Amino acid sequence: MNKKIIVAEDFNVSRKIIVSVLTKLGHTVMEASNGLEAVSLFDGRPVDLLITDYNMPEMNGAELIKTVRAHDKYAYIPILLLTTEVNEQKIKTALDENITAWIKKPFQTEDFLKIVNKALR
Repeated sequence: MNKKIIVAEDFNVSRKIIVSVLTKLGHTVMEASNGLEAVSLFDGRPVDLLITDYNMPEMNGAELIKTVRAHDKYAYIPILLLTTEVNEQKIKTALDENITAWIKKPFQTEDFLKIVNKALR
């Protein structure tokens, strides 16, 4: 089940762990350290899943999601939002962009993979 996944996470250690776990499962993973870098990866290539942090420099997760959803080709791909955010308004803004799931950091790898596998079905 090789899927194409984009991971946008500004914290290098978290990004590397997520990429490593997904790669070991056989997925092709593209990395971005912020939302603006991630946007450049949505260039017409097939993408099966976006996993993005909420709080990032250059472009936050909510802005990234809105930008991705504006492209017809990516309007309905599953999107998982990772965050430590507790601000209710920010959470509502992200949810309004039709995300697939909200994952609170820190998370257990097993729980994370269950959500990823469900999103990729």
